[in-house]
Amino acid sequence: MNRRVLFVLFVVLLIVLTSVNIYAARTASSDDLQESLHQLKVKNEKVMEEKTELEMTLQKQEPADIQARYDALVKQVSVFIEVAFKQDKETYQERKKEAHKVMSKDLAATFFPTANYKGDRKTEVDEVEIFIKTGNLTNNKASVLVKFKHTLYSLQSDQQQVSPVFLNIKVHREEGLWKITGFQDVEEEGYS
Repeated sequence: MNRRVLFVLFVVLLIVLTSVNIYAARTASSDDLQESLHQLKVKNEKVMEEKTELEMTLQKQEPADIQARYDALVKQVSVFIEVAFKQDKETYQERKKEAHKVMSKDLAATFFPTANYKGDRKTEVDEVEIFIKTGNLTNNKASVLVKFKHTLYSLQSDQQQVSPVFLNIKVHREEGLWKITGFQDVEEEGYS
């Protein structure tokens, strides 16, 4: 009988310990789930606040304001193309001054590294086309695609070379003015 009682006690103890372990595991996973749920609620509230702020910003943006930003961006990019990609000795100083108004200091130093123009060629820009993603106009950053024909005239040999250029221009808005901060050449097939 002792053995039976001991066996029954062992089985009861085993059942109690198993129940306690199951309860503890469920409680721990429930606590983890509650914590995860709380974190998700906090993230959701943040996202909803940001969404509301963005909606309010968009509502405040009048079409005329967006058009004004668009026009200012087109003007700055056009001036950048004229200043950076037209080269000649007579307008070098004027273009150098204008460069600091439309592009970052580093970029201006790249295009105008010397005090005086020392080249033996002249370049022109024709058929400029500017493409702006209008969704960018409410941000302070924009990406602009520009396509144009760049003509190089040799002052020594009276030769000319016409090249198509397709650029992705990075623009940043500072203190109400768009400034070109960088660009890269884009390969386009079939451009003529």
